[in-house]
Amino acid sequence: MHWPHAVPNGAFEKLRSREGQALLRLTALMVGVSYHKAAASDEVIVEFPAGEAAMAALTAAYTEGLGEFYVRNQLSYPPATVFRQNSDTQNSATDDNETTAELAFTPKAKTALVAFGGGKDSHVAAGLMRRAGRDVELISIILSEKVGARLATMTDAPLSILKRTIDPHLIEISRSGEALNGHIPITSINSTILMLHALMHGHGEIVFANERAASEPTMWLGDVPVNHQYSKSIAFEGLLRAAFEEAGARASLPNYFSILRPVSELWTIQALVKKAPEALGQFASCNRNFVFAGKNALEDGVRWCGHCAKCTYTAVLLATQVGPDRLEEIMGHPVLGIESNMPFLRDVAGLSDAKPWECVGERLEVAAALAHIADQPEWAEMPLIKAILPELDQTYDRQKLRAQYHQSLSAWSEHYIPNDIAVLMQQVA
Repeated sequence: MHWPHAVPNGAFEKLRSREGQALLRLTALMVGVSYHKAAASDEVIVEFPAGEAAMAALTAAYTEGLGEFYVRNQLSYPPATVFRQNSDTQNSATDDNETTAELAFTPKAKTALVAFGGGKDSHVAAGLMRRAGRDVELISIILSEKVGARLATMTDAPLSILKRTIDPHLIEISRSGEALNGHIPITSINSTILMLHALMHGHGEIVFANERAASEPTMWLGDVPVNHQYSKSIAFEGLLRAAFEEAGARASLPNYFSILRPVSELWTIQALVKKAPEALGQFASCNRNFVFAGKNALEDGVRWCGHCAKCTYTAVLLATQVGPDRLEEIMGHPVLGIESNMPFLRDVAGLSDAKPWECVGERLEVAAALAHIADQPEWAEMPLIKAILPELDQTYDRQKLRAQYHQSLSAWSEHYIPNDIAVLMQQVA
């Protein structure tokens, strides 16, 4: 693990350019969501110039991006929040352009900044970018140095760290109960920060590893979707790309995209097992990796608790590629043999009213994975697999699930990835 190298000559001049200033303002808008949620104001006033695309991304991040926050705090959703610019700043963008220089940015096309979270997606994304001929820099944005240290154990590659700091007063009032607290659209914040970093250091691409599953709602309130992963969705990716394009109208800014957008979770786990088997002993998706005190903290060297929705979900994916003994070796637990994990399994397979408030895949895809696993003799008698089959068959057609499994490995969805990488990914599949 290392902090990013010294800021190159001319980096701060890039931030003083029109494009740099627009990106700084966009970043401020996205970082502001952490502070907005403290009181969930019914009005958001932007006190500096912001274009239409920036305002659209802001509105989405503070509404749909906070869907889980509103629902779990029992607030009205969708919120009736009003977003507007201060009338004194609405027309000041022209004046601002007269006081800042135009950016002369020449990105290093073969350098890619890959967001790293320690999971299977990050490992597969980095591997694909390397196979595409890019020089990859793994990077994580953290609030705690303990998180950075834990992330560094999840890869053998060098890992750059950017540390974000939250106002101590916000932390104080959140802990005291004076402020509302809850989930935020963290990908919106990390994306804008990484765009600034890439601009300063000359990276040609900013790569996330969000899959198509991120676009599926976690639950519905009547006919209104609520998505834990909204800021990872294709809809929000499009809004951010438009905001970046608006900010960089006069320059060739780094290309921002999610490399796993067109593929399924089953495609990704297959790519991990077949193309990056060394990562099986490193990657982790259990959120308890980032709990460092109390009964939920994992022991040193342990990467999976084995008793949560994320562990259960990951176990289903892995079980399509490895047998029970290998799965237990990877995760340290016989996750699909632990009866208390049945509620989590039902949730991720679409056998309950909502998915967990976690980054998990599409319900139909999980059900298809279970049907595939049940056909494997080594898995057929595993307690959870055997127990869930009657309910699975009441909800789905087993034959259609088998077909869905194979379709998931080859299906190709809407994306923004460059053509050369898309061709490579189809070859990998």
